[in-house]
Amino acid sequence: MGETLFVLYVRDQAAAARFYASVLEAAPVLDVAGMTQFALPGCLLGLMPEDGIKR
Repeated sequence: MGETLFVLYVRDQAAAARFYASVLEAAPVLDVAGMTQFALPGCLLGLMPEDGIKR
């Protein structure tokens, strides 16, 4: 069984990444256009821009 991935769709990926880096006191393990990920105990937290959601 793999790690659990939680994805939050955000308006501003860069601003959200800065916010979560500050709150979690951790650097992202992945930070590329379209996805930022933070490694948390037992899971990953992903941030993706909401404009990429197919409606």
